[in-house]
Amino acid sequence: MHLLRFLLISSLVTLLLIVTFKPAMGQRAGVGITAGISTTSHLENFRFISGDIDLDFSPGFTTGFNAGLIYRQGLSRRFRLQIEPSIAMLGASYDDSFVLRGFDFESDSKTQLLYIQLPLLLQLSTTPPERTIFGRQRNETTYHLTGGIFGGYLLDAQFSGTNRGAPIGIEFEGAFSEDVRRQYKEYDGGIIIGGGLEHGHNTKIGIEARIMFSVIDSGNAVDFSFAPRNMGISLAIYYLL
Repeated sequence: MHLLRFLLISSLVTLLLIVTFKPAMGQRAGVGITAGISTTSHLENFRFISGDIDLDFSPGFTTGFNAGLIYRQGLSRRFRLQIEPSIAMLGASYDDSFVLRGFDFESDSKTQLLYIQLPLLLQLSTTPPERTIFGRQRNETTYHLTGGIFGGYLLDAQFSGTNRGAPIGIEFEGAFSEDVRRQYKEYDGGIIIGGGLEHGHNTKIGIEARIMFSVIDSGNAVDFSFAPRNMGISLAIYYLL
């Protein structure tokens, strides 16, 4: 029900922006696809409590991905609005130690958080002079800055890895995986800044680097303090028609 509500609100926002800006500005619109890799982490420690297990891990960076669609509407020659319904894998890695029943253990683990996201972005682009070759517009390379906000809905959250120790003098190593969706809020949101370049005229291919971080506390644990907040750096390529 919450996912359906999120998708409905996202669709209405997208439709409203398209209807508002396209007729008013008369600029060319474009659609495309985007995909990339990211390195993400949390701004605060990761907490996990279950029975006699009490973990408080310092987050490191882990690798994720993002992929989605692009709708672009020109507002002027320099400014354009971009909407990107997408799916993104965020999370963090942990190389930390903990004590269980008086014995020391080492953990090599990570969280993987799968979100549906809807970035709403404003871009400022360079505008090279129009040049034609044999009556056709020449392809050009332009550079742009990006800024905006995003909303997200959490689809899945897993905490997994390997624990190592020697509780009775014998080396032990075991893998684990836990569903930790109850520890995270269903909704996320924050800001995005970035920049990139693209080449083409009517059809364009581009590359962009971005930084994102959540302004909403994404933790939802009721029995202990947990306020992780997502952050990440991404690099993506895209293709526009």
